Amino acid sequence: MATVFLIRHGQASFGMKNYDELSPIGFQQASKLGHFLKSNEIYPTKIIQGDMVRHKQTADFCIKNLELENHIIETDPYWNEFDHRDILTQYDEKYLDMDVLKMDVMSSQNPKVKIQEILTGAIKKWTETDSGIYNETWIQFCTRINEGLNKLTENSNKEDIIFIFTSGGAISIALMEILGLNVQHTFDLQLSIANASITQIKNTSKGWKLISFNNHSHFLGGDKHLLTYK
Repeated sequence: MATVFLIRHGQASFGMKNYDELSPIGFQQASKLGHFLKSNEIYPTKIIQGDMVRHKQTADFCIKNLELENHIIETDPYWNEFDHRDILTQYDEKYLDMDVLKMDVMSSQNPKVKIQEILTGAIKKWTETDSGIYNETWIQFCTRINEGLNKLTENSNKEDIIFIFTSGGAISIALMEILGLNVQHTFDLQLSIANASITQIKNTSKGWKLISFNNHSHFLGGDKHLLTYK
């Protein structure tokens, strides 16, 4: 059955006014990923990208360096990330202003611990609140990703090799559905997904199966400076 490469986007512009675009390192990661796939002769029969700028930029730079001819990229919003800005704002309305979030984080004694504390609190509130205060509830997000998997099942052949350029949250929810994870384990997984990494799943007669998780071997050795998680 079909083999799917779930590819997390390259590093986005975290802390900037517009998060949804690749950083300079993010463009390098996407290019390196393309070279890696080409050197291993891994070529897709289908290419899907989420409808976010960072997804499209990652796909463009990866495919450019993979040197594919006559390829078509399908844009599918089912593979979009959750709205982290909305989730942060519902957690604390002052974080509608990203500069306030940056100031809170950078003024703390341990910025890494502080941002993790804020994100964990925001995610906890989101996953435990099934109401209309969010643009997309936790249940709606999980349902959307599951429907994305169902679309793959319905519209793919066993010979297909499908690249999906998406985000860490979407990948972790796909794995939650496949592995039967709880919420805590799901977000623990998300935090460990490297930028421009590959998680491979396969559609079998018994359903979806995880083949490999978070492959970022293309950032080892001389390219280890390109390994990032945010």
